Amino acid sequence: MEKSIPVKHSLKFKIIVSTFIILTIIIGLLLYKSHKDQEEIIKMQEYNLNQIARDTIYRRFKVSYEILEVGITQMLVNPSIIETFAERDREELLNVVSKSYEKLEKAGVTQFHFHLPDNSSFLRVHKPEEYGDKLNFRKTITSISKDPEHKPIKGLEEGIHGLSLRYIHPIFFEEQYIGSVELGMDLGDRILNIFNNVSGGEWYLYSLKVGDKDFMRGTTVNDIYPLNLNSNSEDLIKGKMVVEYDSPLIIQLIPIKDFEGNYSYYLKRVFNNNELINLQKTYTRDSIFYSLIVSILGMVILWIMVHYMLKPLSYLEIKARKFMSGTLDEDIKIESKSEIGYLADTMEKMRLSLQNREERLKKLSFHDSLTNLYNRHYLEYLFKTLDERKSYPITILIADLDGLKDINDNKGHLEGDNYIKKSTEVMKKVLRKSDYLFRIGGDEFAFLLPKTDKEMAKKISKRVEAEISKYNTNIEKYEEKLSISIGVATCNNNCESLEKVMDLADKRMYKNKRRKKNMKFNEKLTPSKC
Repeated sequence: MEKSIPVKHSLKFKIIVSTFIILTIIIGLLLYKSHKDQEEIIKMQEYNLNQIARDTIYRRFKVSYEILEVGITQMLVNPSIIETFAERDREELLNVVSKSYEKLEKAGVTQFHFHLPDNSSFLRVHKPEEYGDKLNFRKTITSISKDPEHKPIKGLEEGIHGLSLRYIHPIFFEEQYIGSVELGMDLGDRILNIFNNVSGGEWYLYSLKVGDKDFMRGTTVNDIYPLNLNSNSEDLIKGKMVVEYDSPLIIQLIPIKDFEGNYSYYLKRVFNNNELINLQKTYTRDSIFYSLIVSILGMVILWIMVHYMLKPLSYLEIKARKFMSGTLDEDIKIESKSEIGYLADTMEKMRLSLQNREERLKKLSFHDSLTNLYNRHYLEYLFKTLDERKSYPITILIADLDGLKDINDNKGHLEGDNYIKKSTEVMKKVLRKSDYLFRIGGDEFAFLLPKTDKEMAKKISKRVEAEISKYNTNIEKYEEKLSISIGVATCNNNCESLEKVMDLADKRMYKNKRRKKNMKFNEKLTPSKC
């Protein structure tokens, strides 16, 4: 018995030592894996920061151009603006558009400009005291005037007030080109600060044009990290983003196009990555400390600590990937006061900010302010979706309000707006759950009816007429009767596109409108029977 005791103690010691060695190897491997995972996550976060910066610019530019386009489109719906411009009545034109500019100014529009065909300034709404000067140095103005078709132009160009996002639209009066109207947003402090708030870092605008001063403006007075471009300027001119690392700084050079498609400018973002680097150092230090504890207390505590450390980071990694794909409707929740909790809280605030901004801009882009119906922009968006799905048959019904111009001329635009609203409420009564109603012009509406053939379309058209008749029967004598001309066309499997179908419905509507006018004219000529 006495000889067996040391053997047992030796075996126990060997088991303890072997277990300790195995645990140490496992812990070492786990610590090594943990360190590598942290490095990969940091790299992924840095990659995400690069993508967020680029996406922030492109998304903001896209939204800004949509705001400018919608603003001009909604203004030109008002015929009094075009008529006043055609009469070259500067004071009356300023009076007509000043309220519109106040609304646009709140959305970030800084330049509102009417131009004459000879490239001279007719009216700067944003600075009405300045007008009459020649703008031949502005390529955008020259291009739209020289173009025989006078196509709208949008893009970046430098002007008197600096580099701006511009949208210029031709104005026609009685089928004659009489000039153009321009809305612009300065690529200045406001937009740079938006980039700063959305994705962090300091932002600077530079010019790549030879002979121009490189630095134009930034979120700080001076560039906190001047960078010698060297060969990188060639990459920028070709439209390639340049990223350099000088720990703890990430320097991104993001090229941007002007309206001619040339990369003449670039935005520089300097992001201090010190927080993520310190986070990595903190985890490395904690990992070493916990490894000593885990080697003594065993595998269970080690598993708990590793699981505790990696789960929040994996969770944030998944959320970061969803950010990259554009998913902003899933909240981020980590109840922790550590650096991870702070990072999660920051990402959640960023998500809410982006989500709210996108919702506001999407509503502004897709809705008509007077009737709260969808607008032409959203109709074109649905055309693309439905053309891809090929969910035929699809019917388009074009409805045009009769006599709106007479009401506007005789009773004023307020009464005309009421006429539009009443007509809208009547037409909405015939909508099914799957149908859409759009206001696509001043007095023109469109019904988009998925899964609707010609026979069903006729029934819906008759229901519209029945609702109008019902409304007219129940109104007072002093109230204006409703009259709507309708054109219908259906897209089957063999139709070319929904745009062609809409054009056919539009032509049929005008045919019906002419038929109505002829009937009224004949009634006036026919002598009454005594």
